Amino acid sequence: MKKTLVVMRHGKAMPAAQNQQDIDRSLTKAGAWALEARLPHMLRLLEPGDATAQIWASPAKRARQTADLLEKALKARDVSLAKKVELHESLWEQDIEGLLDELRASDEKLVFAVGHIPFAEDIVEELAGATPPFSTGGIACLDVRLVDADEDNPDVQDHARLEWFVQGPVAAHWETLVHLQETITRTAEAIEERREAFFANPEDIETIHRFRTNIRTLRSFLAFIKPWQNREQNAETQTILRDIVRYTSLQRELDVFEREARSNPDSSPELLAFCKKEASEERAKLLRILASKQVTKSFEHAMAQAKHICWRKRYAKRGLPKGVVRRRFDNLIESVQADLDVLRLSDEVQTHDVRKRAKRARYVAEFNESILGADAVGIARGMMAHQDSLGDACDARANIRLINEFLQRDLPEPVVWDLTLMRAQNETFLYSALKEER
Repeated sequence: MKKTLVVMRHGKAMPAAQNQQDIDRSLTKAGAWALEARLPHMLRLLEPGDATAQIWASPAKRARQTADLLEKALKARDVSLAKKVELHESLWEQDIEGLLDELRASDEKLVFAVGHIPFAEDIVEELAGATPPFSTGGIACLDVRLVDADEDNPDVQDHARLEWFVQGPVAAHWETLVHLQETITRTAEAIEERREAFFANPEDIETIHRFRTNIRTLRSFLAFIKPWQNREQNAETQTILRDIVRYTSLQRELDVFEREARSNPDSSPELLAFCKKEASEERAKLLRILASKQVTKSFEHAMAQAKHICWRKRYAKRGLPKGVVRRRFDNLIESVQADLDVLRLSDEVQTHDVRKRAKRARYVAEFNESILGADAVGIARGMMAHQDSLGDACDARANIRLINEFLQRDLPEPVVWDLTLMRAQNETFLYSALKEER
């Protein structure tokens, strides 16, 4: 009796949780992504002909999940399936004789058996004399010759020829993609929460500040994964987020300005009232903008895009090794450090750009330590002193610009005097910072 038996080891599985039975362990996200991406390519050697196929699986959850992914891949190749996935205790019990008896009794000529090791390796060795090392997701195709059930000749044994063997995908390469997606998803969810919190209490300065920071963090992640993400999706999401950040820019400057005014014991009550009024009016304007239908629609679209990253085909099919991600991070650090070494605070545009890229490196490192390594966090944080000095210079320039705009208005004399004094203080600070570079 001739049969084709395709033996498959389940995909990468989660370690057992506390008090969890081994049979209940599920595939990791990376294990599932890896199989879904690679199975169509792994099955290219299959020649089912006119035969219908049947999928058998161990009742273990990880094997059932693998069988479902196998079923999807076979259907995509137009392989006819006789019925839904069947669960076989022999695969869980690793009972070779039991499985061969079930195969003998089956009418199907092509059977896929999804199980575990050492069973997968043992059955190939026993029937074909071959010993392929099954990694998770590995597949071996056997041309099996089964002895008839009523055969009474001890010299005639079940045997097989190993037609082909395909090693399983390296799930670790997809773990990188899963981690990046989960990090970006959490950031998008934090942005949504900050937005709702701002709507609920617009006067909370910290909420809008965190909303803006979270968006900048997400933009940093998207800039970092740009080589691996679908170009159109990356560009579209970045454009939407950039516009939203721009809406918040003046609010941020006014909040910083008001904080500086309040920290100065010489500020008059008139100046403090003026600062509060400017910030409150801008906050009300920002609230209307963020709540508008057009911005809301764009915002929701950007969040949906962030939660469902479309990876470029090359990486969706092959995964993304950690080493590739680390090399990109190292190149980013080297580039920022090189610019810091020659940066002059007198160059306002370059100061803003380098500060932004230094922040991007820090955000990426802090949220992706498991991929980049613990040393990456230390490297990125080493730039914080530079960021602080660059930030102080940027804030001073923003304050001077605001004051110049304010002084063009018809303002009460105490406010004019205080604004003039604040401008002089910021100019003095900026001058001292520039002088130190010489």
